[in-house]
Order: sequence, then C-alpha cells, then structure tokens
Amino acid sequence: MSPETGVPAAAPTRMGADEADAVRAAIAQVVSEGPWIGGPAVERFESDFARASGSGHVIGVANGTDALALAMLGLELPPGSSVLMAANEGGYAATAARSVGLRPVPTDVGTSMSIDVDAASAALTSDVAAVVVTHLHGDAAPIGALDDWRRRHGLALIEDCAQAHGARGEVGPVGTRGDAATYSFYPTKNLGAIGDAGAVAMTDPALAERVRSLRQYGWDDRRRIVFSGGRNSRMDPLQAAVLSARLPWLESRNARRRQIAGDYRTAVAGSALRIHGDPNRTVAHHAVVITERRDELAEFLRARGIGVAIHYPYLLDEMPGLQLEPGDFPLASRLRDSILSLPCFPEMTDDEIDRVIVALTDWISSE
Repeated sequence: MSPETGVPAAAPTRMGADEADAVRAAIAQVVSEGPWIGGPAVERFESDFARASGSGHVIGVANGTDALALAMLGLELPPGSSVLMAANEGGYAATAARSVGLRPVPTDVGTSMSIDVDAASAALTSDVAAVVVTHLHGDAAPIGALDDWRRRHGLALIEDCAQAHGARGEVGPVGTRGDAATYSFYPTKNLGAIGDAGAVAMTDPALAERVRSLRQYGWDDRRRIVFSGGRNSRMDPLQAAVLSARLPWLESRNARRRQIAGDYRTAVAGSALRIHGDPNRTVAHHAVVITERRDELAEFLRARGIGVAIHYPYLLDEMPGLQLEPGDFPLASRLRDSILSLPCFPEMTDDEIDRVIVALTDWISSE
C-alpha cells in the first residue's frame, strides 16, 4: 500500500535521510571490510545496546524466538519443567519453550494485557520453573509485584522486550529486572534490522557466557561442544552494523510513536473507543484501539484505505501446533476479540495521521 493509495499498517523501509545514509555506510563497511560472520560489528552492537538499554550482558543472536529459547537454555531450567506465559503472547515464547523441551503454560492477563501476580498464582504448580513477561505493544508491564512473587517461589524471570525497546516502567527500563531479557529486531520493531536479528541479555556473567556458547553449537574456544542444546544462531554482522547505525535514532523514533498514539487517544476521548496503554510507560510499538465492534471498525478503516492488524487473533490454547489443553482466560479472551492495531510508525506523515484521525472521528459520529 503506497502513501498515494492509502495508509499502511507499517512501513519498515521508510527512514529519515540521515538515518538512511548511516545505514548505507554501515552496510558498505561490512561488505568491503568484513568479516561476514561475527567480528567487530557484532561486538560493537552488543556493547552499544547494553549501554543504551542497561540490560546487562548482551549476546546477539539470529532472531527474537531464538533469543527466548537460548535464554531458557542459559538459565538451565530443568528439562520438562513448565514456563508460565500470557495466553495472548502470540506464540513466540511458547514456541521457544517447546523447542528446548519445556512446557508452555498459558495464563490469563491483567489490565496491562500482560501476566500479573493473580494470573501467575492461579497457574502455579510444583513443576513451574520460570515466568515469561511479555511487554506487549510497547507498554512496560508492571513487573515489580510479579518479580517479588516469583522470587518467593524460586522461579526464574524472563522479560520478552521484543516490542518495547527503550520503554521504562515503574521499576526502571524494561529488561533490567529479570534474570534474562530477550529482544527481537525484526524490521517493524522500534529498533529494526533489515532482516531477522535478536539478542539475549543476562544479568549473570557466567550464564551470559553459556548463552554466548549456545548460540554457536555450544562450542568452547577449541570448537568442542561443551553445552548441550546449542544451535547456529549467530547475529549477522550486516544486521549488527545496521542496528548500531540506527540506535542513535531510537529515542526520537519512540517519541514520534508516542505522539501518534497520543493523537489517536485525544481523537477518541469521550467515545466508546479506547487507546490501550499508559502514555507514561509506552514506546507505542502498536497503537491498539479497543472496541466491542472490532471487526466492523476494521472493515470501516480498510474501506478508507487504512491498514490495520490484530496483535494477536488467537490465544495459545487455540493454536493446534502447540498441543495445549483448552484453558479459561476471561480477560485475554475479551481482549482477543476487541483489539485492533492502528498505523503507528515514526515515518508516518502528518497527512497519514490526519487520515486515520478523520476516519476514527467519522466512525464515532456514525455510532
């Protein structure tokens, strides 16, 4: 969908001129100087991102799902143990858990759309070893009480920060409270690569070295496999160079996302529509409107040439490939049927934002 014909739901190839020049220069340097596997570009990004995010020891990996799997392996969770995660997390943490021989256990969510103490307590059994908190839609989940709870029960905590680069919550930056944090740099993320890339951040340096080995077969420095469960999940140096080049723009890009979501929030104020999230704790990866007439609104906006999406249309127990028993998730189920993601990306033009706002106000007037 081009800007001339409509408003796209996302447009990852758009970027400002200075940012684009920095990306092209970074790519050219890797192509001409190498190395093309590992090397200084990856090490530089790991250092840059650790400093920018405060997320401990950062290990670049191939994608965000591998990051989750490697975090679980790095924490040495008991084989076959269970991992609590929100039923609406999209299937990423569940896929990762299955891939390393763990059992995903979906839970209901709180009003933040993330797992909370009540939901986790209701799902707790003796074989649970860890909790995954997904900072969904770019909103920093309220994690303090959950962190206290899991410590009392001796559980590991993994923060899935794939949609929340740069977000800050009530206990500080996301990714700094758990035993591990994971990131995706998929092109549409707040900090996006030009392909797949991810990272794991560990608070314990010894566990970080374990993850560093596991991302490359479980090798030691003599290419001897010393850890089981290793894989080939290296971050590509081209992606690392792109991410380092784009990192200086993350804060301003997040500010633009917040502004767009804020404009939508103002436009729907006083109506039956509601924009999800706390404006003070979000980086607006998605601008999610909540309405009981979601499907009708989606059709209305698409007819106006406005791209929309649903993040996510299925709960974990509704995904047959995960082979989970049906569960009872009242709030997650209601949200599944009432959420709609509006266009929200930094390079949206003012005209595109206005088109979305006019469409929303027309919808409100017609109700």
